Amino acid sequence: MACYDELDANIFFKLVHTAYDTVLNDFNLKSLIFYHIHNPDTYALLNFARLNPNASWLFMAREPIQSCESWVRLRFIENDYFGVVNTILTMLFDIDNPVYSRQNAVGVRLEDLKNKPRKTIPALCKWMGIKEEDSLYEMTAQGKKWWGDPTSPDYKKDGHNPFGKTAINRKIGAIFSEKDQLILRTLFNPFSVRFGYTEENETQFENDLKIIRPMIDEMFGFEMEIAKKMQISSQKFRGSGSYLHFRSGLIQRWNTLNEFSTYPNMIRPLKI
Repeated sequence: MACYDELDANIFFKLVHTAYDTVLNDFNLKSLIFYHIHNPDTYALLNFARLNPNASWLFMAREPIQSCESWVRLRFIENDYFGVVNTILTMLFDIDNPVYSRQNAVGVRLEDLKNKPRKTIPALCKWMGIKEEDSLYEMTAQGKKWWGDPTSPDYKKDGHNPFGKTAINRKIGAIFSEKDQLILRTLFNPFSVRFGYTEENETQFENDLKIIRPMIDEMFGFEMEIAKKMQISSQKFRGSGSYLHFRSGLIQRWNTLNEFSTYPNMIRPLKI
């Protein structure tokens, strides 16, 4: 830092990476930084985009209902209702986030990484402008093995395998009822069609869109389960801020689909 007359967050960000490489005795000149900005809040996302207007964004995609159940699992177990609904809304609004649509961004399917890594990783390398290396197929970082996430339900089965398929083969329904799934599947439909998770059927989609609108105003199956576990009456549960916030977000997404039949400026999938 002593070489700079002034510093901003972007310069400091780059210097941290340079310092890290120096500690590892890596003095190779580099033109790219791969930064895992994991589940950033709105402030962090916008601030990073402001400081790095030329950044390319890589978005990990997964079958949305399955992904939702996986992401909310621990919060659901802990009866963290706000955490559950906030996660669902984050997923629904991320698929056409203006930050991604205004910059170079693609989504890569987790299923493609798991099922056909020898095609997906080279395509990723080409998009990122990096050389394909054997280490990209290993579950390591700086030569150290990553043993997986012990909190994952798949940890003991294939948590040590980077291409294990247990997660993407997991059945849906552990948290979301059939009605919940219909609502969420309809709201995610344009994304699912674009990423190849479902076949396009405009007539069915339009019918489902009409069917789910009054259903959004009712309690979801997972909400009734949380209310039951917390011994809260449905009337009191419906009056909570989180409940109203969830409906507001769902209706906003429904209104967009009702007007445009899609989400304008959705993120595009990586070409493999």
